[in-house]
Amino acid sequence: MLALTPWTKRGTALLPRMDMSFGSMAEEFKPLFERFFGGWPLIEAVEAPYRYPLTLEEKEKEVLVRIELPGFAPEEVKVEIKGDMLAIEAEHKEAKEEKAGEKGETAYAQVKREIDLPLGVELEKVEAQYRHGVLEIHLPRKPEVLGRRIDVKS
Repeated sequence: MLALTPWTKRGTALLPRMDMSFGSMAEEFKPLFERFFGGWPLIEAVEAPYRYPLTLEEKEKEVLVRIELPGFAPEEVKVEIKGDMLAIEAEHKEAKEEKAGEKGETAYAQVKREIDLPLGVELEKVEAQYRHGVLEIHLPRKPEVLGRRIDVKS
C-alpha cells in the first residue's frame, strides 16, 4: 500500500494531505463558481426538507412507534393500517391574514411515512396518541407470538 503513495527521496509526501469532506470541497470550488457564475448558487439555494424523526421501540408485549410532528393539530394527523403497512399522514395548511399592502402567505407542511408492520401484531388493539407534538402508536403483540417459558426438570 505504501508503494502507491508518491514519496520523495526524503520520505515526505509530495501532495499535502487534504480534508475531503463536502464542506471543504465547497470551499475549494467557491472561488471558481464566483468567477464564472457570480456566486455559489447550488448549495445555498437548495434547502433540504425537514425529516420528522421516527423511532421503533420493541418491548416485551408491544412495539411502540414514535414520530415527532411539531405544529400539527390532532385532527390533522391520520394513522391507517393498509395490508401489512402502517401509514402515517399529517397535513397542515395555515393562511396568514393579509395586511394593508401585503400579500397573505400560506404556511404548509405535509408528512407521509409508511413502515412495515412487525409480525404478530393484534390489529384490532392498535392505539394511537398525539401529545405535545409526538405521535405514539402502540402495536400490541398476539399472545402466541410472545411465547412462554418452559421449565427444565432434572
